[in-house]
Amino acid sequence: MAALREEMESIAQNPSGRFVRTDIEYVKVVAEAGGVPVVIPPSVSLRAAKALLDSVDGLLLSGGPDLDPGYYGEEPIPGLGTTIPEWDALEMVLLRLALKRGMPIFGICRGMQMLNVALGGTLYQDVPSQLGADVLNHWQTTPKCQVTHEVEVLDDSYLAKITDRQTIEVNSYHHQGIKCLAEALTVAAHSADGLIEALESRDVSERWLVGVQWHPEGMRDSGHRNLFKAHVCAAERHALRRAAA
Repeated sequence: MAALREEMESIAQNPSGRFVRTDIEYVKVVAEAGGVPVVIPPSVSLRAAKALLDSVDGLLLSGGPDLDPGYYGEEPIPGLGTTIPEWDALEMVLLRLALKRGMPIFGICRGMQMLNVALGGTLYQDVPSQLGADVLNHWQTTPKCQVTHEVEVLDDSYLAKITDRQTIEVNSYHHQGIKCLAEALTVAAHSADGLIEALESRDVSERWLVGVQWHPEGMRDSGHRNLFKAHVCAAERHALRRAAA
């Protein structure tokens, strides 16, 4: 699970200048789903990243800062937020290695966007400025346990089976979004303004790839928690296949 944040604070608050941290909700919800969470810091080497993937059975990509648009062939626009090159580089390496190995991958917020880009898709660098005033407010200022809008789940999607929902009430903390969807993926849910809110692989039984734009780790509804249970189950199946090979 790559779920660390690297940030800057004032020297008065943090004399060392830099630190890494993860939201404890990711750790708790994976453990509650029956998994063993392993947190990967963004400063590990490529060799270490490969070794770490040898010891895990699934990859969870968390929320975080904006992805450098160079990864999908664009120059930055004024609305682009903070990017962290070390984090981008490590997660892209981990993601591509995990895809090559056929590991189950669950992307949350930025993680969903990373998955789309790694497979050849693109992003809106800044949804409000690129799509205009008709889009919903996708950046709430209230806690993650609170709902800000609904998403419509496609009837025949894997997401509908996991959550047993036709609509899902979600929180929202993003200003980037999916622009062009990667060919290997399909839409699983969207918001009222048409923005893609969830995606999945075209055949989840063959390739377990799921991404959601909201933060299910912060929600208490069973439908949200089922996403993590499904990911842990997929990781267990992957481990059994690997052991039998």
